[in-house]
Amino acid sequence: MDCTEYASAKRKTAKKISTDIRERWNNRIVQRGLHLMGEAGAVQYLSDYGRGIGTAKVIGFALCAESEGYPEMAMGFWKRAFELETGEKPIALNAPNNSTTDLPAVKKSTTAPTTETVNNPIVAELPPHLQPGRIVTMQPVDAPSDRSYYIENPDYWGQPKRDGNRAVIVATKDKVYYQSRSTNLRQQPSIAIEQALIDTAAKIGTFVLDGELYYKSCTGIEHRTGAQAATVNIESGFPTTQPSAIYAIFKCLFFKGNDLTILAESERIAAGVEVGKMLNNLSPAFEVVPTFRTAAEKVLLAKQQESENREGEVWVLHNCRYVGGKDVKNFPMVRTKYCLEFDLFIVGLTATKVAGRPFSAIKVAQEIDGKLVPVGTVGTGFSAEEMQEIAGRYEANPKNVKIKVRSQGLTESGKLWHARFLEFC
Repeated sequence: MDCTEYASAKRKTAKKISTDIRERWNNRIVQRGLHLMGEAGAVQYLSDYGRGIGTAKVIGFALCAESEGYPEMAMGFWKRAFELETGEKPIALNAPNNSTTDLPAVKKSTTAPTTETVNNPIVAELPPHLQPGRIVTMQPVDAPSDRSYYIENPDYWGQPKRDGNRAVIVATKDKVYYQSRSTNLRQQPSIAIEQALIDTAAKIGTFVLDGELYYKSCTGIEHRTGAQAATVNIESGFPTTQPSAIYAIFKCLFFKGNDLTILAESERIAAGVEVGKMLNNLSPAFEVVPTFRTAAEKVLLAKQQESENREGEVWVLHNCRYVGGKDVKNFPMVRTKYCLEFDLFIVGLTATKVAGRPFSAIKVAQEIDGKLVPVGTVGTGFSAEEMQEIAGRYEANPKNVKIKVRSQGLTESGKLWHARFLEFC
């Protein structure tokens, strides 16, 4: 079997390209222009990041390069995967250059995937990286600076966090695709949303939106799922009232035939506002997430989020280019949060099979009216030494060990949300 036959066989049994691979494609390959260098780009990437890399991951990069329209680079990855798995040397790659600059560029391939299946739809107007099921969303990371820094810094704009699920929408005049953050395709959330998107695409052409899908109950509160909103409606005495699916628009990634991911974030936000207004005129199921630009506006945003018991805010560099995944180096998009602290009783320790660890997580409860009410588990924030001390104290006095826990709040079912151990009380 030669390398070409090997690649053909692997394609037939290939699984879906992981979000992890697509994030590295955007953050490590595209940012450095390695995808434009053919096989040399694959050689350079593996030289810089491939120490100890497994065959499955190299195959993932090969498949990703092909799906993005760069078969020359893909061949470089296929050759490396072939060598790792068979131990045989394929036809020599272009000689690697230890420098990360001045590599010979090859003409960029404009070839997009041509085989359309249910799980691999193709929209002719879109570039490979904006095809349904292959869009890697920008993800905010925890802010390295205090909230005041982003309020005072004119380069950062603020948007309120929405309590839903990330969703990218690719709308054409014939069909609409809904993609989750993990790049899975999902069903339409409502007939109203679907029809408004198709009608708008028929007028302005294909467009791609990035936003959050949530469900509103009769109380006006946002919920992550329709089931959660329906439960609230029942408990509020309105069992026949259906939850409302709402799509909150952050930005637009493709508009009027243009790929906006190569432009500044301000351009994407502006396009999102333009498309959002058209959609909102057709259906109240669409919301344009407001953007706060000046220091005074951003102070108002923070006060509003805190007063409404929201999770926090998202701050984005208004002049940044679109980079899929989390960028912990340049911080183009960060989030600030409002956290709560609780004094809780340990009521149990979950088992673990990890050697050297006395437990996996701490079961905790809150004392309310003299009774202990379970509020979930805490699985982070403690060191190995603290774990031993926690286990020892609980074993010696299982009813009276109290700890301080920091959490982003409570879920709708009254459980801790993203909790971490702080200290013993």
